[in-house]
Parts: sequence; C-alpha cells; structure tokens
Amino acid sequence: MSKNEKHFSGEKAVVINAAYDALDSIGIAISKSNSSRGTLIVSSVDSPTLGGRIAISPELSKDGTVVEVFPFTDDERQSEWISAFFDEMQSLMKRVGLEGTR
Repeated sequence: MSKNEKHFSGEKAVVINAAYDALDSIGIAISKSNSSRGTLIVSSVDSPTLGGRIAISPELSKDGTVVEVFPFTDDERQSEWISAFFDEMQSLMKRVGLEGTR
C-alpha cells in the first residue's frame, strides 16, 4: 500500500462524505467532483499548486472503501496536505463509529 492510499471501513457514500468534510476542515477546495465515480479534483486555496486527484472506490474483496490521492507533483509539500487529509478522515470516521483505516 502506498503512502497516498488508505483503506477505510464503511460504504463508499459515507467515505465520500468524510472526504468532503476533511478537505473543508484542512482548507483544500474541491474544484470538480463526480460522486458517482468517486473522483475529486482538489487544490489548496492558498497555494493552487498543492492538490491533485482523489479516487474513492469500494474494495473488491471485502467490505470497505479505498481512498487514493494522486498529487499534481511529487513535491514534499504535497505529502503534508495528504497526511493531514488522511488524519482528518480517520478522525471523522472514528467519530461516526467506524473503525478508521486498515
């Protein structure tokens, strides 16, 4: 598993909602979204070069959802917002009574 990928318990719809809330709380704006496909294009309000594409899809072999982040660049600053995003998502998932990441 890559550092830009996390597995969450819960249905895709719940994880997408957690992603929206997590992005909002860390100051990352959603430029485009397609919730039926589970894709988001995001960027930082303060620094538009920070951001990327987020893919949210159900796991094929078990119950759960995979969240993958594909940053615009491999710049070290990208890893900071990605880490904050996953930390916030995990916190939100725990708050609603789901296990978090695997």
